[in-house]
Amino acid sequence: MNVDITDPPDLLVLCGGQGTRLRSILRGQPKPLAMMGKRPFIEFAIAPFVWQGVRRVILCTGHLGHQFEKWGANHTCTYDLIFSREPMPLGTAGAIRHASQLITSSTVVVANGDSVCGIDLHRLLACHAEKKARATMALTNSDGRRDVGMVVMDAQHRITAFCEKGGDRSVGFHNAGIYVFERSVLELIPARQPCSLELEWLPTLIPTGIYGFVSQGPLYDIGTPERLAEFQTLVCSKAASQGIPSSIRFVACA
Repeated sequence: MNVDITDPPDLLVLCGGQGTRLRSILRGQPKPLAMMGKRPFIEFAIAPFVWQGVRRVILCTGHLGHQFEKWGANHTCTYDLIFSREPMPLGTAGAIRHASQLITSSTVVVANGDSVCGIDLHRLLACHAEKKARATMALTNSDGRRDVGMVVMDAQHRITAFCEKGGDRSVGFHNAGIYVFERSVLELIPARQPCSLELEWLPTLIPTGIYGFVSQGPLYDIGTPERLAEFQTLVCSKAASQGIPSSIRFVACA
């Protein structure tokens, strides 16, 4: 049963990465199209948002973008699916800026195409509105992994610092790869030039206010061969599927 949002935001999904750590496994296939049983991972990434009311999805593609368009042409869905293929590698922020002309909602959700989190979208959007934020990041509690950056925030949930990969794991939160932005703030991203969301653009918003929302739902990503195999096992095992967040369980068990 779907849970509708009264005024659903557009969803941008970042799918333009080259997946260098998985290149030997994927063999010319984009990471979000890696198969999880009978379904590509991108369907798991989109499902929690559609289940909660999102009706318009924009895929930001680049590397091997034609493969996403081929998948979309053969994919039956209950939402509008739009493609924004970057003309050259623009980085995560650059890809968002390139796709911004296709956004129709005043608030937009951005998600990574290679991870999925059992996020409560209603609460995330409510937090964003309550803070009158221009940008809000979904976070998860640290689990000690060293191949992701850390985020530090104060008692008011205002983000104060971004820490590089491999640093102190004892403080801060992991970036869950889900963001809420006011469409107007995306105009601050440099146009037609490469720019990283996490490393370059988000830190510039700290002085003007960027907020964190801590999700208690589990975070899955397929960024390494080990985590790819773990998620494939989780999806393909009926017993293990009980550990998948309810927001994607209907996809995993279909």
